[in-house]
Amino acid sequence: MIPILFIYYPKVNNKVNNINKYIHVYDVVKEAFITEKGYSNKLSKHISEEVFNKINIYNTYPVNDPEYKKPFKVDFKLREDSQKKINNIVYVKMNYSVEIKDSQNKSIGGSWDIPITLTVKVTGDSWYIIEEEEPA
Repeated sequence: MIPILFIYYPKVNNKVNNINKYIHVYDVVKEAFITEKGYSNKLSKHISEEVFNKINIYNTYPVNDPEYKKPFKVDFKLREDSQKKINNIVYVKMNYSVEIKDSQNKSIGGSWDIPITLTVKVTGDSWYIIEEEEPA
């Protein structure tokens, strides 16, 4: 009797968690949400200032209220659900949760399980987030 060894090599493709990926936006989107440094030159290469201002938590929550003490504690979760490509536009559906507290553990604000759709223009090898939409 001769033992037979089967070796399985998973197919390598652009699917992660069963999501077709045309572009990889996760890191830029996460940084845009949680950076305290404002709209940077690095971010400006991939996201409009208008979209940045809408999603950045330091623009969204009252962190400048003297009631809250720095440093802030941020609990942030981001999940990419899907990408859909139509011509040179990719629609990226994501979901996020965020809670921000001050140094005395006082809640400043938060949002949980919020769906967001990013509209991304693709030109050659580069991409740029031009719009974001959240349900009202």
